[in-house]
Amino acid sequence: METFWQDLRYGVRALARTPAFTTVAILTLGLGIGANAAIFSVTRAVLLSPLPYADTERTVAIWSRWADFDKTWVSEAELLDYRQARSLRDAGAWSTTQANLTGANAEPERVGAARVTPNVFTALGAEPLHGRTFTPDEEIEGRDTVVVLGHALWQRRFGGDPLVLHRRIRVDGRELTVVGIMPPGFQLPTDYGEDFAEPTELWTPLTVNPSSPERGNHGWYAVARLAPGVTIAQANQELRAITAARTREGAYPEAMRFGAFAVSLDDEILGTVRPRLMLLGVAVGFLLLIACANVASLLLARAEGRVREVAVRRALGAGHGRLVRQALTESLLLSIGGAACGLVLAIVCVQALSSAAPGSIPRVGAAGVDGAVLLFALLVGIGTTAFFSIAPIARLVRLDPVQSLKEGGQSTPGAARQRFRQTLIAGEMALAVLLLVCAGLMVRSIWAMQHVPLGFDPRGVLTVRVALPDDTYSTNERIVSFYERVTAAVRELPGVTAAGAVRSLPLGSTIGDWGLDVEGYVETPGRNAKGDWQVVTPGAFEALGERVVSGRGFTAADRGDALQVALVNQTMAARYWSDGNPIGRRIRMGSDGTRPWITVVGVVQDVRHNGITTTVKEKFYIPHAQFHLATGFAPQAMTLVIRTDGDPRELANPVRRAVAQLDPSLPVSGVRPMSDVVADTMAPSSFTGLLLALFAALAVMLAAIGIYGLLSYLVSQRTREIGIRMAIGASHGNVVSLVLRRGLVLTGCGVAAGLALAFGATRLMQALLYGVSPLDLVTFAAVPAILLVVAAAASYLPAARAARVSPLLALRSD
Repeated sequence: METFWQDLRYGVRALARTPAFTTVAILTLGLGIGANAAIFSVTRAVLLSPLPYADTERTVAIWSRWADFDKTWVSEAELLDYRQARSLRDAGAWSTTQANLTGANAEPERVGAARVTPNVFTALGAEPLHGRTFTPDEEIEGRDTVVVLGHALWQRRFGGDPLVLHRRIRVDGRELTVVGIMPPGFQLPTDYGEDFAEPTELWTPLTVNPSSPERGNHGWYAVARLAPGVTIAQANQELRAITAARTREGAYPEAMRFGAFAVSLDDEILGTVRPRLMLLGVAVGFLLLIACANVASLLLARAEGRVREVAVRRALGAGHGRLVRQALTESLLLSIGGAACGLVLAIVCVQALSSAAPGSIPRVGAAGVDGAVLLFALLVGIGTTAFFSIAPIARLVRLDPVQSLKEGGQSTPGAARQRFRQTLIAGEMALAVLLLVCAGLMVRSIWAMQHVPLGFDPRGVLTVRVALPDDTYSTNERIVSFYERVTAAVRELPGVTAAGAVRSLPLGSTIGDWGLDVEGYVETPGRNAKGDWQVVTPGAFEALGERVVSGRGFTAADRGDALQVALVNQTMAARYWSDGNPIGRRIRMGSDGTRPWITVVGVVQDVRHNGITTTVKEKFYIPHAQFHLATGFAPQAMTLVIRTDGDPRELANPVRRAVAQLDPSLPVSGVRPMSDVVADTMAPSSFTGLLLALFAALAVMLAAIGIYGLLSYLVSQRTREIGIRMAIGASHGNVVSLVLRRGLVLTGCGVAAGLALAFGATRLMQALLYGVSPLDLVTFAAVPAILLVVAAAASYLPAARAARVSPLLALRSD
């Protein structure tokens, strides 16, 4: 132990004598360790921490699919079918919405809500903190007068009062009895998805009618547990058998190719996030390797400068073991310093990542630097010690003390050692190339997404969500009247240039389709007419910047007593009318012959609704004032869209006041600029691309430092040679060329190796890219050019210093 403390004290003194070397080594290691610790913290919070469910590997989400849809929701009748499956237990369903919470001597509040069948909680293995969840008889209509509250809502609105149990509260105008409080952290699986800006905090029973269930309306999420001993593959086999049997019975057209499948909750929630975090994890791993290579190169250079010191210690009796232990101690001190520096960097990075990460990355807000991250940083530090100490220790072991003392410690490093250091630098450059190519592909992908025509203009638009309760707005006429009055009031606000309301906000909510009868269109099996259905008020197109390409838009004259009209998008016009001109033609919502025909009066430019990169489908628009005439109900939840020439955020409070003047009990939600809605859609790719670009930039910087350090060392070792060259006539240009050529040759070897690695590795990024090939020629051509410029700049300073060597002084110093 005494020997260890001696080595430790000596190591501290030795490192203190070379503050520049020590500082650069610790900062370099801190950069690599800190980046790895930060990504580990996020990965641990997102991927490694258990989800708030009993068994995510044996709990499955169930989805439908058919010819035009790879993945969509289930219907009521299908849920009842799956409850009969022997491979599944506790098959349940839910639908998400928002609810108005009023009363309780508090301001009206709009909260995320869901209607769930009682066995959803059982399937998820979720137990209430207080009270109970729903009983099976409460999924029967008329008995669904109960509610379960989320923990955050219970704390926020009711002050955590346990006496709220069995109290009646007002939800969407209904008096419901609170029967349970869920524990902190409970969320439905869909609350982790990209479509939900906020989690559900309130749950009411979803009623099921087993006597006449709906089969065509696919709008429910479904979940179940696997039966004991059953695998997901076996459950999927039974689901295929069930849907095939229903198809043979005529429930679905043969050409529809209807089916269902199950996927584990773990894959459902984390499946899209996992490859992004794995990519970032690999990137920071490469960054750490580059940092270690730099430190190893620094240690080798330092070892060359300490040859005489080590030779003297060997001559005085120090054995290999003592010298190796001393070298390891110094390396360990550097690692501990790097780990400490890295932890500070990790704390800053984790806070930045938690605030900057998109909501589609679940639980990222829970990331933090705790004991596990501290242990990870220390283990990484110890591992790096072993990595970058190998070469310097090998140098000490092979040192000949007699020869070193004869040479006075001034020997030129052997060719093998020079090749090793050059290999390290070339390896750094290769990894930097790989990171830079990956980052370049992500940046190109983001650029391509930013230039996708959206079909609307998000600039200067504010969005505000409003939902009307059933008790106050019990008739279609009251609903229509309110939205006519509120849009008129908002248009009068100073700075507003256009205003309207839409049922489903583009890129802000998922839109579904509705079956249609299209006059004159001949349907084929499995190719029934349908279209995504949108409900709008006059002024909505102008507010969103959607363009009517032919015909006319909606006006205030399109009321309930006027001709029923519709608009269709370009895709729908081309699909169902052979001449591409639907104006004056008619459609009917659904196959019920008693429903009225609707005349198409205009064609709207295609709009990206469910995602920037998703396929545009057929879509039709109905005026809000007429929608109930075709379906029997007027949408109660709409999003106001308000355009202004100024900052849309400045309209938030005036719009709130305008709504409150019409109905003080109405809460508003989703108040945000439309540009934020678009940005949120791109956030996962932008987040990944930004971090990759940052890591790539750091890698290039470290590689440039490595080249600079190597060439500076070689110049110092070859001072005499350079002096002789200049004495016999070599010009400054010749010397600069000599050093530059060495740096560029190293860079070229590293770039070639890096491009070879990238050629194979980038194919694994295919699923993360849009509008760009994994072998994009622009990226693969730009990266070498960038690195050659950086390498030339890093090589020039040592080259210029070499050119300033005085031949006389160089020869005299020898």
